[in-house]
Amino acid sequence: MSIEKIASKIENDAKAVAKETVDAAKKQAWDVVDKANKKAEAMIEKAKKSGIDAREKQVVRRKAVASIDGRNVVLAKKQELINECFDEAIKKVVSEDRDKYVDFLVSVVKSQGLSKGTISLSADDKELSSKLADKLSKEIPGSAFEIADEPANIKGGLICRAGTTSYNASIEAIAEDIRGDIGAEVAAVLFGTQES
Repeated sequence: MSIEKIASKIENDAKAVAKETVDAAKKQAWDVVDKANKKAEAMIEKAKKSGIDAREKQVVRRKAVASIDGRNVVLAKKQELINECFDEAIKKVVSEDRDKYVDFLVSVVKSQGLSKGTISLSADDKELSSKLADKLSKEIPGSAFEIADEPANIKGGLICRAGTTSYNASIEAIAEDIRGDIGAEVAAVLFGTQES
């Protein structure tokens, strides 16, 4: 599976999960705002009855603070949902069919233009070492890759060291690059027009 397909899959999975969870997050956040507004309105009514202008000003300030707090809750929840979407997308890619996953790892190495180096895999991917080495030697004639015994602290993908240069092609790094590319789209989905 090519990097573009993986990137597209991660992007589509992230968008789908975000879309499904946004409504629940909006409802939860607006419930917090509604409760704060009701509380503030009750305080305003009490201040009007007692005729204390200073109290009314304080209530207005508290309402503004409650509204800001509600928005902060919404923003924090949306950021949490974005993170969950990307985590789920990463899990889907890493749990891909093993042969397709090895093809993906080979395409990552080929995209760097490397023909030698030490490749580190995640602990969960260590069983793919010999299959990856065989596929690399077939796909990149004359290549001299070594698979490191020590696993890398990554969820998937690989890290390749060639001389003093290290190429981080972990699935997390790839997802983070994609997150940067589609950040505006995700923000439009999550932070678009708010309902009153």
